[in-house]
Amino acid sequence: MALTKIKDLVYVFKAPTNIGVITSDAGDAVVIDTGIDESVARKLMREVENEGFHIKAIINTHSHADHIGGNPFIAARTGAVIHASPLETPFIENPLYEPCMLTGGAYPWKEMRNKFLLAKPSTVGEILQAGPAAVCGLPLEIIALPGHSVDQIGVLYNGVLFAGDAYISGNLLEKHGIPYNVDIQEYLESLERLASLTCQWYVPSHGEPSQNITSDIEYNRSKVVKLIERIESWLSEPWEAEELVAQLCSHLGVTAANPGLFFLYRTAVMAFLSYLYEQGCAKTTIQDNRLLWHK
Repeated sequence: MALTKIKDLVYVFKAPTNIGVITSDAGDAVVIDTGIDESVARKLMREVENEGFHIKAIINTHSHADHIGGNPFIAARTGAVIHASPLETPFIENPLYEPCMLTGGAYPWKEMRNKFLLAKPSTVGEILQAGPAAVCGLPLEIIALPGHSVDQIGVLYNGVLFAGDAYISGNLLEKHGIPYNVDIQEYLESLERLASLTCQWYVPSHGEPSQNITSDIEYNRSKVVKLIERIESWLSEPWEAEELVAQLCSHLGVTAANPGLFFLYRTAVMAFLSYLYEQGCAKTTIQDNRLLWHK
């Protein structure tokens, strides 16, 4: 993991979840996400301070654990103010909501309370809305990019867009099999919004920074559209949601190897079903105390 300069005063800390670093002439630094845990945050701080910068603010693109796990460590060491969008803030301050949401509202058992699903809580000091924003005196543009999560944002500065998980590179998308999104309509609209932007650099949370993401956006879009069509085709007969998870995993050759991954896949499938319902292409029926999805 190392700090890589994208352009003057803009860096990427390359890690399993990329972290953005935007700096000022005065040496203040704004970090975009903080990684999954204290160990990543500690390495990030060391790299930033070795360059002569001091972290003054954190912006979380969204509330998933691999983006907020380092918040408490950095905030405690530096006094950095955490910034986030309105609907992501409750999840950052109460991370238990995330595994609770995945398990359908029930208290998550031990296997669902690992660091990949449950970060330590941190306090958000400033709420960010879409549009211009000044953080540490830096003129930023906050871009609404929901879909992967309910209120995800991107951060644009001086031609560099930190896009969170609004898209991922094609090879990683193929590896994941079932892309995780909670709102398919919003996700597709966010891809359109990304396509309309003209930036010098695009930095995804997973994958390499790129100066042209046209093919990545199209690959992300086509992957989701194909899954919509595939799931809709199966609805000629009634299915329970969990049966569709198994069917889709089998179709794509992926395995829900643990409860966490199973519930991530289940949520992704539910997002497709909800989309199809809202489009008038699916409906539900209760039969023998089972909720069935069908055309």
